[in-house]
Amino acid sequence: MKKKYLLLSFVIICILGVINTTKVNSKIIFPPYGSSGDPTTQLTCVQSGCHGGTNQTVSSQNLSLKIGTDSNSLATFDNTFTYSPGQTYFIKLKVLATGYAYGFQMTALTASNNMAGSFTVVSSATTKLQLGPPDYIGHLHANHATNSWIYQWTAPAGDSGAVTFYYAFNAGDSVNFINLHPDNNIYVGTTTIQKGHGVGINEINSMVSDLEVYPNPVNGAFSLSFNLIKAGNVNASVYSVDGKLCRQLVNENMNSGTFNRNYDIASLPAGIYLVKLNMDGATITKKIVKE
Repeated sequence: MKKKYLLLSFVIICILGVINTTKVNSKIIFPPYGSSGDPTTQLTCVQSGCHGGTNQTVSSQNLSLKIGTDSNSLATFDNTFTYSPGQTYFIKLKVLATGYAYGFQMTALTASNNMAGSFTVVSSATTKLQLGPPDYIGHLHANHATNSWIYQWTAPAGDSGAVTFYYAFNAGDSVNFINLHPDNNIYVGTTTIQKGHGVGINEINSMVSDLEVYPNPVNGAFSLSFNLIKAGNVNASVYSVDGKLCRQLVNENMNSGTFNRNYDIASLPAGIYLVKLNMDGATITKKIVKE
């Protein structure tokens, strides 16, 4: 009987240990919902119970935040940046603070604390989207090899006024990470941007219509066609889904009229690509499948 009690006690201890490890591990896998320091939850990675320590202020020494329509050419993401309604941007968040393991979470809200626009995951191996509203985008599988993430934000289609991005990130030390207690160095910050005077997604319809990419899926060559309503500079390129430029198709000043050309992408690996057409700062995108 005594052996049975000892065995039962051992099993209970093991189960509790597994539950506790799973609970802490889940914090390392991805952050709890609503931990970016925004006013809807008023929680950060510290208050949510995910991390110990205290919140610290973000500075240019511990964070690099970039934004742009082209992932290969990003500008500093601060309050001087303005957005175009409906436009999709790449955001790159890189933790510069010294640490062993890194993680982050971000959301975007209007002045009335409603979700502003939408986020899209670029790399499903390192980034996770948690739907709300509001929605939060953050790290997936925190580790010591990943301190930089790139993802997309599509601005609201209408004029939503000022948009504030709330974000929190971590640069944990090795001892806490190895012991499954990712504490210390929790940074919290915000960036507020205004609607700009540039062209948005709605306005591009007054310049370009009937954009077609065919055949789709494609094996070798495809046709790109569109109707240019007014003259201007047109730039069209093929990008991978993680934002890398694969092939420039056209970059020239054009008169109004119908455009139709064939482009060979047989040398590109099979997969999903984006054909992006840009005119006067506005972009329209078509998805294409390479077999």
